[in-house]
Amino acid sequence: MDTHSHYVHAQQSVSPTDFYNGHNGLALTSPAPPVQAVQPGPRSYKSRKYRPCDFCRARQVACKIDDSPPCNLCSAHSRECTFLERPKKKRRPNPSVGNGEASGITASAPIQHFDVSSTPLSPGFIAQFNQEQQSYNGLNGHHDGLPAHSSPDQLHLSQTDASPIFNMDPYLLSGGIRIAPLDSQTTRSARFIGETGESNPYLLKYYKYDTNDECTISKLTYRRIKSSLNPDVLSDEKGEPPVVFMLADDSLAQKGEPRIEDDVLQKSRTEIESMFSEQEALRLISLFLRFVYPYFPILSKSELCPNGVVSPSVLQTLPLSLLSAIYATSLPFMLYDDLLSTTLIHSPPPAHQLFRITWLCVIQELHTPRLATLQACLLLLQRAPTNRYTTDTPWKMSLVGWTVSLAHSLGLQKECSDWSSIPTWEMTLRKRLFYGVFIMDKWASLGAGMPSHIKTDDFDVLPLTDSDLESPSLDPGPNAIPGFLEPEADSNHFRLLTELTIILSDIMDSYYSIRATQRTAKNFTLSLDLARSLRKGLTEWKDSLPPALSMRQAGRVDSRISGNPSLSLAYIVATMTLFRALLRPLENLSSAEEQERSIVEGRLAVRAGAKECAKEVVEFVENLGRGALDAFWHSWSRANFAIASSFLMQLLVTSQNEVETNEINSLVARWRWAMRIGSGSTGNGLMSLGLLRLDGLLLENGTGHPSVG
Repeated sequence: MDTHSHYVHAQQSVSPTDFYNGHNGLALTSPAPPVQAVQPGPRSYKSRKYRPCDFCRARQVACKIDDSPPCNLCSAHSRECTFLERPKKKRRPNPSVGNGEASGITASAPIQHFDVSSTPLSPGFIAQFNQEQQSYNGLNGHHDGLPAHSSPDQLHLSQTDASPIFNMDPYLLSGGIRIAPLDSQTTRSARFIGETGESNPYLLKYYKYDTNDECTISKLTYRRIKSSLNPDVLSDEKGEPPVVFMLADDSLAQKGEPRIEDDVLQKSRTEIESMFSEQEALRLISLFLRFVYPYFPILSKSELCPNGVVSPSVLQTLPLSLLSAIYATSLPFMLYDDLLSTTLIHSPPPAHQLFRITWLCVIQELHTPRLATLQACLLLLQRAPTNRYTTDTPWKMSLVGWTVSLAHSLGLQKECSDWSSIPTWEMTLRKRLFYGVFIMDKWASLGAGMPSHIKTDDFDVLPLTDSDLESPSLDPGPNAIPGFLEPEADSNHFRLLTELTIILSDIMDSYYSIRATQRTAKNFTLSLDLARSLRKGLTEWKDSLPPALSMRQAGRVDSRISGNPSLSLAYIVATMTLFRALLRPLENLSSAEEQERSIVEGRLAVRAGAKECAKEVVEFVENLGRGALDAFWHSWSRANFAIASSFLMQLLVTSQNEVETNEINSLVARWRWAMRIGSGSTGNGLMSLGLLRLDGLLLENGTGHPSVG
């Protein structure tokens, strides 16, 4: 058997039985194919058949065509596979470099090559590689004439258009540990292997893995994850199931249904590309990073902006679902960009059309989901309503359920801080994404009055720390406005929101599940006992706020485009949710209980605390300035305003005496006026639903015109 046939045989599929018996047939146990040395001089002629298509050339990855176009990448992205662009003119290699004279490296030294065709490099790595390569070239006198922004793939393409390889492993660390992102596979998607599925993780530990902790059976690759705390000890040896992901080839899902026709997706892509020029598209992404990202950091800013600015390559690397969602989310802020305020402001593309394209693409991607699919779903859930006077349709809570299920499929429910085989940026992004889903699930469930999809026992992700968040930075470009944002406050927003949401989750579990309601709705004493630790948690959270996030920032908030008031409102509504649970059993007290001293004192304390909470929310809205109203607000904030209206009316209709009635009636009047002012000055209809609910309740209660004082 010759070397070539032996190598082909080594790549064939093997059965699980072969793995258990040690006959894996992988290249690890077979002689590796000889590495062909790179010869000096021009490369051999390659016909168009072997040249990369335009899309693969733009993304700087190998163009793999099985029989005829489209290639694997274009097929996976539903792109037309074209060969219209001419390859860039390449410089002939310097013979002195090829024979090792200039570099001082002996020609006999073995050169190790790494195939990167299946692992596209992120913009962040490309920037890092450029710096290291330029430093190396400067020290050794190598100047190949390539542009400074050339990627490792481009460096190789100066030699050949096929099978890109280069002379350094982009994922090999100095300590000999090889890391590679789970989510950067061009034609494969990573799925977490759970304990009860048909792929038993305890069984998978008996497979024979290569040096990259991967084993392949047919078109399925299993990748196990090791802990950085002890790389030689897998999690199953500590009594836990091993963490294993299945990397499934996208071709396996090509017949998955339901799906969208390729020509429909291509039409959507063409439609998006016709909406914005490249400069406008990049500026919209920059607006997203300035106005949305600080409060909802579900992207990796270091990957989008490897050199501090948005890389044009993201327009090709980001999937259409996420790209259109970013555009739609950024449109309300185009007034704050000097270019967009003159080019798009008069006839902006409709945001609902962009979100429709996002949803169309998400449906297709659900068969082979990536992190970008989840990110697109989260932005869909953050969209402003099309009808500002109605509640969300059941579709939204259904999408929340889809998003939670998608997060589970991607393995986001597992703590990953000690995973040694994925890069740091992906670890921190996975944690932020999990808590983005967690936050959305809890607040959307609260506003809809529906059960949450995430249970405490179903995840072990540790609380966020500062190291999990990318440091904020003000816009360094010419559009920067002094005092535009508050870096200190913005950097803490998401972490604080996560901590608050955990408390809200405890409140909902303690009082608002079906069984919890049955236990507490008629038991005032039990309700009070459960509330003590929850009330303490809310107080400690409020006391931990940095000065820039103080609950009373009337003068400063008005002068800044700050999204932090949505955090203040969330705290108030979480407190209201606790008091609503405590007010509930007061209406079910027996005559004997009403005479008990402890019950009487508890009732007075609860109503006093509830009225203080009502006063706090009224003052909060009265102090909101235009800068706050025009900022980014989380989508559940609209329901929070409506919840506050309902809470005020509950206090009014359950008033104990005339004095209390007049007191609360005054608060309701102030709240109503502040809501009318706020509803009129903001374009996203934050308070419209809450105002409508309040007006309807007042009319029903026969107090259509509450007096002030």
